[in-house]
Amino acid sequence: MFSKAIVRTPAESLGQGLTGAGLGCPDIKLTAAQHRDYIGYFTQAGISVTVLPPVEEYPDSVFVEDTAVMIPHANGAAAFLTCPGAESRRGEVDEIEAAIAEQTDEVIRMQGNGLMEGGDVLLMGKTFYVGIDSRTNADGCKQFAKAVARFGYKTVPVPFDNGMPHLKTELSALDEETLIISARFAGRDEFAGFKKIIVPEGEEYSANCLYLGSRLLAPQGFPKTAELLNKNGFKPDFINMSEFRKMDGGLTCLSLRW
Repeated sequence: MFSKAIVRTPAESLGQGLTGAGLGCPDIKLTAAQHRDYIGYFTQAGISVTVLPPVEEYPDSVFVEDTAVMIPHANGAAAFLTCPGAESRRGEVDEIEAAIAEQTDEVIRMQGNGLMEGGDVLLMGKTFYVGIDSRTNADGCKQFAKAVARFGYKTVPVPFDNGMPHLKTELSALDEETLIISARFAGRDEFAGFKKIIVPEGEEYSANCLYLGSRLLAPQGFPKTAELLNKNGFKPDFINMSEFRKMDGGLTCLSLRW
């Protein structure tokens, strides 16, 4: 499913980043260890990982997914560089642009008043689902839809206002036809065509899993969700995400994949 990924080493300033989790400040040594474990799963899955250095100026820069959306196509991949809705994060796009350009055949950049963060974008098959919220606006979605249409992709806007920072905070893909999803998103018409596993109340964080094709990663520490996954035939690798959770980060946030 994926053959390449880009990640960025966590900055020691991570604890100064944006968060509403209320879980305290991350332990930097543990954060670094968890990040190395994360990269290890990609390597085991046969995915080539580019590891970028930390950028202390941008505490949230480890969450590289928000800076771009990768657009796989028959001859390789293009990239759509975003303009994060969180103003403090906009410089992260400039920091990662060169690394993305080296590995893609086209880079498209958000223009004007368009806003987007990659955590609001879910790709299922040939359709991108784009959350419209405080971080991604309608103009950003419109620009993105026009860009990806050239490569044969459809875009479905998913407006929401439920306090979640991103669409994928509480939903993600388990395979090509199944979503793991919180109750607050489960009834949305946009996702009516998919099989769904609805995470139990209180375990909403576990709805951010990462499907790599040959492997499935899920956050550790959510026993009811783990049981549901097992009952439905999913055998994920469980990974400790405690320090990234403190900063509202999940499994998908930590990488760009194509």
